[in-house]
Amino acid sequence: MRSILTAMFTQPTKYLPSLVGFIITALFAYYTISTPINERVLDWKVYDFYNSHYPQSEPNDSIIIIDIDDQSIETIGQWPWPRFQIAEALRLIIEGRPSSILMDILLAEKDGSSLINIQQLFASRFAIDLDLSSIPPGLKDYDAYFSQVIDGAPVIMPSLLSQHTVKQQGQCVNSDIKQVSNKQIVTEKQTSRLPNLNSEQYQGIICPLQQFYQHSAATGFINPSIDKDGLVRRIPIVKQYQKKLMPSLSLAGLTVMFGSDFSITNDLLGPVIDLQNNHIPVDQSGDALINFRGKGRHYQTIPILKLLSGAISPDYFTGKVVLVGATASALNDISNTYLDPVFPNIELHATIIDNVISGDVLTIPVWFEAAESIIILLVGAMLSLLMICKSVNVLNISAVCLLFVLSFLPAIFLYTTQVYFSPFIAIISLITVFIGIMTLKHYCAERQLASVQDAIANANLSIIDCMATVAELRDSETGGHITRTRLYVQALIKQLQTKPKYKHQINDDYIKFISAASPLHDIGKVGIPDHILLKPGKLSADELVIMRTHATLGADILRQTIKKLGPNPYLNIAIEIANYHHEKWDGSGYPVGLKGDTIPLSARVMAVADVFDALINKRIYKKAVGFDDTFNYIKQASGSHFDPDVVDAFIEIKADLLYIAQTIHD
Repeated sequence: MRSILTAMFTQPTKYLPSLVGFIITALFAYYTISTPINERVLDWKVYDFYNSHYPQSEPNDSIIIIDIDDQSIETIGQWPWPRFQIAEALRLIIEGRPSSILMDILLAEKDGSSLINIQQLFASRFAIDLDLSSIPPGLKDYDAYFSQVIDGAPVIMPSLLSQHTVKQQGQCVNSDIKQVSNKQIVTEKQTSRLPNLNSEQYQGIICPLQQFYQHSAATGFINPSIDKDGLVRRIPIVKQYQKKLMPSLSLAGLTVMFGSDFSITNDLLGPVIDLQNNHIPVDQSGDALINFRGKGRHYQTIPILKLLSGAISPDYFTGKVVLVGATASALNDISNTYLDPVFPNIELHATIIDNVISGDVLTIPVWFEAAESIIILLVGAMLSLLMICKSVNVLNISAVCLLFVLSFLPAIFLYTTQVYFSPFIAIISLITVFIGIMTLKHYCAERQLASVQDAIANANLSIIDCMATVAELRDSETGGHITRTRLYVQALIKQLQTKPKYKHQINDDYIKFISAASPLHDIGKVGIPDHILLKPGKLSADELVIMRTHATLGADILRQTIKKLGPNPYLNIAIEIANYHHEKWDGSGYPVGLKGDTIPLSARVMAVADVFDALINKRIYKKAVGFDDTFNYIKQASGSHFDPDVVDAFIEIKADLLYIAQTIHD
């Protein structure tokens, strides 16, 4: 490890991808440890995907929902109904001796439709005394009748917790202990034994009417738990109200059903609510994950109208858990879930009770974020180290295997143990690290390759310069000629590049290659005898034939060089220039007699540059020609000796060519 760290500083380019991999890994690990999963919307979307493929159990047939549905409201009349209607439904249920009855209807105000309340209203506002003497006492006060019906029955009434102090606080938490069958449900002392439970502190509570609370078996809050994306995946089980631990409606119903107190402990996964032999894992906020059985209206449901009509025998409810709630559209008592955007709230309570009874409540370990960060660190470190120590193939295989494990292992845990580990950030971290280190590795390899290519290019240029030097040693007058013609060719080819006709043929590489190759245009002269090459006077016809062979000699020399060195773009163009720079546009040139565009562009450019420099400079066999005369000659030879396009470019850069000619001397 020490040697690797030392190498990372001595060879930073080689180890840069791995270093970046470590940095990316550390950033992801920090994010996971600092951001609870409850605040990550995308993690919950992944949870929805896994949970949608969870092998769903059939709903428990011991759970029954009494539904205030659209048809019931249409038949009985507008909501809210006179309270005796609800009381009568409860009476019929209670006759069947259910294990518990959960009311998901908050009755926090007096029933204004009670005859006794109407009598008081008429007396106070209209000074009219209504005679109710002939009305049975049980029908005068619907609230009293409701209290009478639920007295002694396993009915759990709902309450609502508030973040703000309520003007008229309810009386449903006056004492620290609520008694059910002489067993406590809630004690303030329990809050001191919850090191891992940081449930939200509520400052207000809306209770059912005091007489309902006093005659009910228990109360429980019905507050929802809505995630940041607006979906309901969890349901609150316990919350704190003014430092007192409050049970939810579902938990209160379970305590009544089992006739047992609940306790809160901590196991390896986090806080757990124990209720006899049943366990409810909760998160640090006191919420439990709901293991949905399917879309809404999945449990056996009885319309309340059907119950009130006498179509259902009370014996049907014996030993059952009965929940009374509303699914009527006008009441809008629904939640948005990943399975159903109009999931009835009453079924949220039914489902969590079903989960507890069936023992399949889902949970996310309280230490998940810490474990997640460790997994990310291990995966990132593994990939980063593999980049250093192993081949790319090993890295690719390892990344695929890790991706497979991270994708399927959470599903296996969820489906077999009901424990969920979100793999989302770990997978994103793996992919990001892999892409990051592979991109940087490719970048570094490209830079290294470019460096090697530059070295090869420099070597090629050195070879070309050496070969050109050989030609210069044979004829000292050609030394300046070689340098000038290179600059002429470079200037001409750049000017041609600006023409639409050549924009696709001439690119920067072509300019580089032709500029480097042009000094070899007369390399074949090394094979010409000195008495001909250095002859001060005019060559004879036979000597001229020999002199003209320098074009093919040069091409042959360069071809032999390529055979030994391998393919070389510089030498390929040098062959064109050496072999064909004496060809003429009209086909009267040598050594082949090519015509027009069949002459390579490099040779056509070299022809102009070569003749221009030969004319304006003194040679042992001739005097120098003036610039103006030279330009006129080349202009007149356009279309016969020279390519007209090259001549046009030549005229356009006349000033640049003159500067080169006057600056570089033999």
